Amino acid sequence: MVDALADYRALLAEGDVQVAVSDLDGVLRVFDTTPWAALDEQLGLPQGSAFRAVLRDPLLEDVTRGRATHADWRESILSTLRRQGVPTGRARRAIATWADDRGRLDTDVLDVLRDAQREGIDVFVLTNGTDRVREELEGLRAHEDPAHSPPRRFSSLLDPRGERVLNTAELGEAKPDPAAFAVAHARIERVLGRPVPRGAVAFLDDSASHTEGAEEFGWRAVRLRRA
Repeated sequence: MVDALADYRALLAEGDVQVAVSDLDGVLRVFDTTPWAALDEQLGLPQGSAFRAVLRDPLLEDVTRGRATHADWRESILSTLRRQGVPTGRARRAIATWADDRGRLDTDVLDVLRDAQREGIDVFVLTNGTDRVREELEGLRAHEDPAHSPPRRFSSLLDPRGERVLNTAELGEAKPDPAAFAVAHARIERVLGRPVPRGAVAFLDDSASHTEGAEEFGWRAVRLRRA
């Protein structure tokens, strides 16, 4: 991860970069992986069952394209767990436990983006998100650590309700589809009020397919690998 952030810093330092675009989940926002085992135990299912039920749910593709809601997703997960023999009440409690985890900000990534912003680079987030993303970002902002210096660092980087949050559930297209990058780029140009060359966008994501898709579109991309 350190090497990838150094590579991204170096890319941002190139004089022709105008816009920094970061993925959200797995990059700017991270989650503890240990609760998955606790959820399996809570459900009484084999290891890996909760992860598959949530993140391999067939409705997720529609959710990230705005064709279904986070609530629909939860109900689909519930149906999967019930088919596996989990009692409804137990399944609902486990789903609520998962859904209530809003993650935390990765301060190393946040620092890179804040530094870019101070150098005059416009910062955006592009996430394969749900209709709850803005609400979740509001929650992260509300729980910022006041001991951080400077305080409220995320708040000064990005307005959770603003146009620099590019949420695929609102855009109607999801990474790595070429249309997702096209509509995101068009939104960036509209927000900034000027044309932006594709090669002037520096993209950070933890997915190989997403960075490859970005590069095929013409953005310059760095993949963030976590150990």
